[in-house]
Amino acid sequence: MCGIAAIISPVANRLELVSVMIDTLEHRGPDARGTASVRDCALGHVRLSIIDLSSGAQPMSDASERYWITYNGELYNFLELRDELEGKGHPFRTHSDTEVIIAAYHEWGRDCLQRFRGMFAFALWDTHNRTLFAARDIFGEKPLYYARMSDGALVIASEIRAILASKLVGHSLDLVSVDAFLAFGYVPPDRTVYRDVATLPPAHCLDWREGNVTVEPYWRPRLGERQIGMDEAAEELRHLAGRAVKRQMIADVPVGAFLSGGLDSSTIVALMQEHSAIPVKTFSVGFGSLINELPYARAVAERYRTEHYELYLETLDVAGLIERMSDVYDEPFADTSHIPTFLVSEFASRHVKVVLSGDGGDELFGGYPWHSMLVRAGQVTHSYALWIVARIASKLLRDRNIALARKSIALGYAARWPDPWLGDIQSHVTTSPRQRQKLWGRSVPSWTPGDLYRPGDDVKGIDRGLFFDLMHYLPGDILVKVDRAAMAHGLETRAPFLDRDLAEFALSLPAALKVDENRGKLVLREACERYWPEELHGRGKQGFGSPIGAWMEKPDVAALTRRVTGPKSKLRELLRGPVDDVLEEHNYRAWIMMSLGIWLERHEVAW
Repeated sequence: MCGIAAIISPVANRLELVSVMIDTLEHRGPDARGTASVRDCALGHVRLSIIDLSSGAQPMSDASERYWITYNGELYNFLELRDELEGKGHPFRTHSDTEVIIAAYHEWGRDCLQRFRGMFAFALWDTHNRTLFAARDIFGEKPLYYARMSDGALVIASEIRAILASKLVGHSLDLVSVDAFLAFGYVPPDRTVYRDVATLPPAHCLDWREGNVTVEPYWRPRLGERQIGMDEAAEELRHLAGRAVKRQMIADVPVGAFLSGGLDSSTIVALMQEHSAIPVKTFSVGFGSLINELPYARAVAERYRTEHYELYLETLDVAGLIERMSDVYDEPFADTSHIPTFLVSEFASRHVKVVLSGDGGDELFGGYPWHSMLVRAGQVTHSYALWIVARIASKLLRDRNIALARKSIALGYAARWPDPWLGDIQSHVTTSPRQRQKLWGRSVPSWTPGDLYRPGDDVKGIDRGLFFDLMHYLPGDILVKVDRAAMAHGLETRAPFLDRDLAEFALSLPAALKVDENRGKLVLREACERYWPEELHGRGKQGFGSPIGAWMEKPDVAALTRRVTGPKSKLRELLRGPVDDVLEEHNYRAWIMMSLGIWLERHEVAW
């Protein structure tokens, strides 16, 4: 995996600035670095060598030097594409997937994106036409940011820090993005926290020509279009999952796996061991008595005789790590599991350069608790009166009747958000629009979901909720968390469930094969339960979680919170409303507020 940077500027050569930009990205590519200057374009690259260690240096050109590319990612089907392109007369000088991208673009233009199976973000300069083509993979596993200058120049990089290092872009906050962060704990994947920096959304490509930028989608998920039974779906899912894992194990360096002990990562580990002649290296993390999934992960490791490593995190400098996370993530980011993900990535990087993960399984197969709740909401009457009655009865019983408590929640969702898409959004919202306006203490435009996250009218039922998770939560939170945490240690992560062939098949399945009113991942359970030890059967969702309640009560964390949210803090300059009311709650909303305060303190910003 790598870090990339580029400046397209018809008025000046920016190679020196590109060199400064890639200085900030060395953590993404500690093995090599390179720059290149061609007419109107300067390219930079830092490399984490995974495939073709000897001849895959970048920036790279084709033999004619018409096309120049800086690329971050892995094409898992590059050998098949290379064979096809060689048959069409394209010569190859290296054994890297980078050169395959150049030849594929030369042969098929932007339609090459439909042939790629992998994760990628790249910028490709055509010296003949003086145009730039950039693209990002369908789920946004790899990041790509850009900024447009008033003179028509374009700045591109893997991380925002590199864009800012160019000194060509201002540091003004985008208050709508901050409002979205207050709502979700992360910045939406079609925005950045800076007014003058944009992100290329997942499944989009960018064209630059004569100072004009065009951004267009090249893929959009299609849900629930296939008519198929459970047995046939499970059999095909096993086949596609096995193929995806085998594809993603291709590397010229050691490959391991994150093993949380959940269903998704356990499936990946089982399939990896099927395709490995030596024990797979697996890595797990636990918080002792606070949160401990190690016994489940250990059961999987023992069944498949992996080379298993465990990281114990019961004693941590939590305040110091929270501050460090503010530097790892260019934008405010409050997913509490970023700390264990960061630490287990550091741990794994001592043994391997690549790890596979189970990311994407929950979004594709309906694995989050709110998915079953939304199914229940679709089965009850959309009545405020019934909801109020059920809510009162549930409270009188102090929620001791689980069935009644569940029905009360379902009735509430059905009455207030009858569209599962809106219901799913509300499942993620920590701070409501009214609460956010109160915190602002002034008039600030609220974030509202754009077309990128809105399913078409042909998408029905629970699939509408899954659509939001797939398009917003997965690329905005999950994949950002893993990419930044792992790449901070020069560790490449791969997610076989996000293999395009596997993902498109999963998305096409009827929702009834994924989730019902009691549990999710129905088809995954049917297909892969055979791979799991007995301890995992019937397990719910957990993942690399964090004991946020215990952390917030630690004296050093409390002192940090007081410092970054106090009367003279930047947070109080930005938010003029009753911040103390939120901080007293000691919950995720308080964590979000603290995270924003730390980020504002440690970054140069204006508003």
